[in-house]
Amino acid sequence: MSPELTTVLMLVSLLVLLAGFPLAFGVGTVGVLFGFLASGPGFMYMIAPRVMDGILSAYILAAVPLFIFMGNMMQSSGVAAKAFQILHKWMGGMNGGLAVATVLLAMIFAATTGVVGASETAIGLLAVRSMLKANYSKSLASGCVCAGGTLGILIPPSIMLILYAPMAGVSVLQMFAGAIVPGMLLGLSYIIYILVRCAINPRMGPSIPLEERIKVFTKASLLEGIKYLLPPLFLVFMVLGSIFFGIASPTEAGAVGAIGATLLGLAYKGLNWQTFKENCFVTIRVTGMIVFIAVAASLFTGAFLSAGCGEVITNTLESFGLGSWGIFITMLFIILVLGMFIDWIGILMIIVPIFSPILLNLGFNPLWVGLVICTSLQISFLTPPFAYSIFYLKGIDVGLDLPDMYRGVVPFVGVQASVVILMIIFPNICLWLPRILSN
Repeated sequence: MSPELTTVLMLVSLLVLLAGFPLAFGVGTVGVLFGFLASGPGFMYMIAPRVMDGILSAYILAAVPLFIFMGNMMQSSGVAAKAFQILHKWMGGMNGGLAVATVLLAMIFAATTGVVGASETAIGLLAVRSMLKANYSKSLASGCVCAGGTLGILIPPSIMLILYAPMAGVSVLQMFAGAIVPGMLLGLSYIIYILVRCAINPRMGPSIPLEERIKVFTKASLLEGIKYLLPPLFLVFMVLGSIFFGIASPTEAGAVGAIGATLLGLAYKGLNWQTFKENCFVTIRVTGMIVFIAVAASLFTGAFLSAGCGEVITNTLESFGLGSWGIFITMLFIILVLGMFIDWIGILMIIVPIFSPILLNLGFNPLWVGLVICTSLQISFLTPPFAYSIFYLKGIDVGLDLPDMYRGVVPFVGVQASVVILMIIFPNICLWLPRILSN
């Protein structure tokens, strides 16, 4: 079977199986079947070493369950609720203030979770009802929660960055450093959009009644801020600071974060034995899902590349005469389209091993490529039909309808696309901090 035919059959089979099978089983089935057809029985002997040496023995992947556990503990400890209460009171006096407080909380929470689900669930439960009670537009309320929740997958410590780095041969430390500015820029862009939108149309985000507000610069107000905002920020500093200053590896920092989040839960009296057990089970379940997908994707990409399909993709893209930038933009477009149908983990595990060597040969900076791709994957959480961020919010039943949610996320998709374009035009947005840390 020719590499060209194998490429077509593998991609078509993958699309067909993904329509009715769980991602890991569909991807793994295609990989094993075509690996056997293209390489013979020898491929079957490669499976165990590829899985053990390439995935299960990777020390960096031990950070994944630690950061997931850290996020779950932060969600259940009551820290987020206390932080939102003070931000709510501080900013409720201006139009759009509650939405701004929601995005700020999302930025803080993103730096303690590493995943979208935990971050958005906690923020949605806290913020949506408060905004609806204050007569906020349902579309704005849903849009800021959905968009803010996606920051959890980009702002370090991010599970996406941890998974991406070893596949592309990039340092996790460099990925973490490079993602800080784009993540902060996204959050700031959301806030600017909210303030401008509410200045134009105050009815979308009216200020809260005077009796519910508190002044920021009062002794009681500042003490509340120190009590409820400083501990999670200090935890973020401990985790990221220990990584950036070379004190700990990401895996060791994940252990620090997990212990710190547990201690915060105890300090805020939001942790009991039942909650601890549930967080452990959720961590095991999510980690198991990621490992299954990683193994299946490894089998798929192994079969795909060993059959010569990677060269077919390269030759096809080059035959269009688009040039290196045209090829890169085409790849980004493919990733965005796939994001409408496939979970980001599957996209990362399948696409990165195929696209990374091509882009490296074209002379692109692998760190910059990785950060642009990971930022672009944020858009996939908001784009229908399978907009996972919308379904997370719908799942917690806070009184929002799907049409309101879809309308609400559209402007934020535009903001995300604008930030990606800025990163492409001005690479130093994501490269200057890694460059400083490496000196």
